[in-house]
Amino acid sequence: MKNVDFEKLDMMSLLIIVNLCENKSATQVSKILNIPQSKISRCLNNCRSIFGNELFQRKKYGLIPNDYAKSIYPIAKEIVEHAQRFNHIGQQHKGQERWFEVAIPGLVSYLYPKALMKAVKEHNKHFHLNFNPWNSASLQGILDGEITLGICCGNHQEAQALVEKSFHVEFIKSLSELFLVCSSEHPLLQGEITLERIAQYPFVKTEVGCNPRSTCPFEDYCHTNGIPLTIDICISSVSSLFLYLQESQAVALVPYHAVFDLLPDVPMVHGCRLSDVETQRMFTVATPKTVEMISSNNNSDEDLNWLKEQIRQVTNSLV
Repeated sequence: MKNVDFEKLDMMSLLIIVNLCENKSATQVSKILNIPQSKISRCLNNCRSIFGNELFQRKKYGLIPNDYAKSIYPIAKEIVEHAQRFNHIGQQHKGQERWFEVAIPGLVSYLYPKALMKAVKEHNKHFHLNFNPWNSASLQGILDGEITLGICCGNHQEAQALVEKSFHVEFIKSLSELFLVCSSEHPLLQGEITLERIAQYPFVKTEVGCNPRSTCPFEDYCHTNGIPLTIDICISSVSSLFLYLQESQAVALVPYHAVFDLLPDVPMVHGCRLSDVETQRMFTVATPKTVEMISSNNNSDEDLNWLKEQIRQVTNSLV
């Protein structure tokens, strides 16, 4: 293994590696970090030279981390998260300026920032918001005080376990509809769409809930009925999901109407609402996903309570 020249390894490069591993799309990372794609390419080439490894393979559906990139990802993630604590320290010493860190589900991450920041401006609130995609480290971030609150797609059993661990968990919405998303040329679309036919194709999981090892309702349905199901990959970024489905035989069942609303503008990807009959068949043996707001047990913060109310409104009206 090549020795790493740490003098040449900068924080931005590590941040790009982490985001590429999580989003698998240079376009999406460019939007998240608000930097041009050319800079991402330069930093990635620099990292490849430093580590002596390609790190990512370019596929039709995005940049896929190889085994080496997967091995350095948790180390890079930890370094980036520790470095971000400098921002928190700085923010604590800015007098009246406040920052709230909010973790939101990747598939609907585009909905919250614009709506919430518009509300902050209209109500003349004197604080700032920073948004991150919900991931397996978000709960610990809330516990450590690095994340103010998170919006999570989970279930009641997971939520109850969090209450017992001193989190404040508020149920916001039940996601009782499901939307099939796949390539517009997918053979599944040529006949009646049933749960059994969906299970014949590779399946893409789209949610990282309170427990990363938890199953989705479709998995529970297949397991209960002895139906073989192949989990192809887990993708929590909406852009990466669309890219992946465009050139594969994989399918996904997403619980968000907002994702379905995007599809008319997405080439080569088709979506449809799962019929009431098939949805009811699934939910006779599986529990629908729910949207929960998770925070610490501090309920006396006026600004925080105002922000929670705005999140309730955005979730109920847009998600």
